[in-house]
Amino acid sequence: MHASMMQPSAADRATEFTAVDGTGEQFNGFTLMVEAYAAIWLILLVWLVFIWRKQADLGARVEGLEAAILRAERRAMGDAKAGESNAKPKPGEGGKESGKESGMETSA
Repeated sequence: MHASMMQPSAADRATEFTAVDGTGEQFNGFTLMVEAYAAIWLILLVWLVFIWRKQADLGARVEGLEAAILRAERRAMGDAKAGESNAKPKPGEGGKESGKESGMETSA
């Protein structure tokens, strides 16, 4: 085997280690923690704003549906009253309200 293909022993590695200069990226743990909490709070606030807007839209939609139901009920009641007034015979024209059908015959 060639000498370059042999793995160095632990002693060789220990003597070959060279420290890295402080030029790499280094962050303070406190700074990372504050940034992480800030990011979490920001995400939470954005999520709450979206939920708040959806709740407002849903509230407006429910109010619109309630108003539509009330209009439909009023229209149905108006149609029912109009239908009843057209279906009811006037007094003296016969029907249940006249004396002939109720058993109260009048003599002239």
